[in-house]
Amino acid sequence: MFLLIPKKIRVETALTQKQCRERLNREIIPYTRKPSLVAASGFIKAHKLEDCFFGSCGKDDSGKVKAEIFYHRAKKYDGSSAGFFGTISKREDGKGAVIEGSIRRTAAVVITSVLWTIITLLLTLILVSMKEYLGAGVSAAVMLAGLGLITYDRSEGFIREYLDRFAEDMKNE
Repeated sequence: MFLLIPKKIRVETALTQKQCRERLNREIIPYTRKPSLVAASGFIKAHKLEDCFFGSCGKDDSGKVKAEIFYHRAKKYDGSSAGFFGTISKREDGKGAVIEGSIRRTAAVVITSVLWTIITLLLTLILVSMKEYLGAGVSAAVMLAGLGLITYDRSEGFIREYLDRFAEDMKNE
């Protein structure tokens, strides 16, 4: 479950807020998250043979610049992978912008993981109370294996690397 905890990220760039927003809109494939699984499935099918970053970046009603960035691997159905959710704001020294937010899993993944843990833990406790220790051990192992499969995703590393490279590219120019 510790893999589901959001990881905070803070990246400082020499770009202004507007330049960051324009560059993100140029580099990532535009996609606004919708509650529809059909829309997500259609997007992933359209880009199934390419590695790409997708998401959205723009101002919200309050004037803040919000950014959402996800990573899609070729030939993978990864609609529930981790994503970056953050804001772009001015640096305190006035020489650029700060991209800060967190990399976290979607709510569907968190809910699925919690339900999986509760159900398999309950099964394990029932088997222990019945003195079926072998069955309890097996169901505990199944719980851990299931959690590992649900939470293991390398997209977090790709997004972190992209944001670090985003800041480094501007320092080199």
